[in-house]
Amino acid sequence: MPAIDFNNFHEELMRTTQGGGAVIQESIMYGAETLGRDFTVVQSRDKTALLSLSVKDGWKPASDNFTGQNVLSAKSRIVSFREGDIDIEFTLSDIKKAYQSYLGWLKTPGLSLNEVNQTPFELFFLRYIVGKHFEFLRLKTAWRGVYNAAGSGAASLTDGFLTKFIAESQVGGDIASSHIFDGSALTDANAYAQFNGVAELLASTDENLLHQELGVYCSRVAYDKYRRNRQTKFPNHVGPADRPDTLDDYSNMKFVVDPGLNGSDAITITPPQNLLFVCNEDPTVFTINVVKAIKSYQITIRASLDFDFATGDWIFRNDL
Repeated sequence: MPAIDFNNFHEELMRTTQGGGAVIQESIMYGAETLGRDFTVVQSRDKTALLSLSVKDGWKPASDNFTGQNVLSAKSRIVSFREGDIDIEFTLSDIKKAYQSYLGWLKTPGLSLNEVNQTPFELFFLRYIVGKHFEFLRLKTAWRGVYNAAGSGAASLTDGFLTKFIAESQVGGDIASSHIFDGSALTDANAYAQFNGVAELLASTDENLLHQELGVYCSRVAYDKYRRNRQTKFPNHVGPADRPDTLDDYSNMKFVVDPGLNGSDAITITPPQNLLFVCNEDPTVFTINVVKAIKSYQITIRASLDFDFATGDWIFRNDL
């Protein structure tokens, strides 16, 4: 393994990314892997339709007559990206600490020689930066982000799911009013009914969704209110340590206690594949610049990304 020239690290980092935006884009997608547990991670061109294809029942008993139906219907949302900058400053000691992490990574059991050769320290460092910043996206942007061009921090980068849900629940939006439960602030006395109320809206609107796995997205606070309310309603069957994985009446609706909803009373039931992290597939919009200052390195990474949902037909929520 070649020695690292820490004094000229900025030049080595820029040399590693000479492939253009594709290297930055690949690092963004590498960081996005942590989002794949709860959301669907996709690459797409700007202004591309995220299609939802519904297949209607075209069957009928055999006859000589053709009674054609509109079997296929598609509803689409159009992805629109926001550009965001990661502006950070690292000291030489910060880089050396990252290098120690790199040396530890090289000792990972089962790591192939090919993986080592394809991951020089500079690329590892780039992924390290991006990975850390995806933690901020997960906590501050995914659900509760509100785009603010004059703002700072991940919460200002783009509109999160809740912001988009509220906007698309207005007249003419992608989420029908019949998909929205008229709720009130969650308490230990009403949480059970409110979670079930959202689930019943879904069941009465599209029974086909009952045959696939659905996520019940909520905060830890909301989940605990549901749990305590459930214990009060069924004291002979539910103990204080009971932690349900699914709603009682719907075994396909699995709780997802999401850290991005911390403290919120919002309840959303939808298939996991309907919640998207979308990365722009155009590599030319991804850039990096590194400047060596007197005692530090200043790094700017520009990325193009967004959070969105594929179709409002699969969004069911309370109005909180």
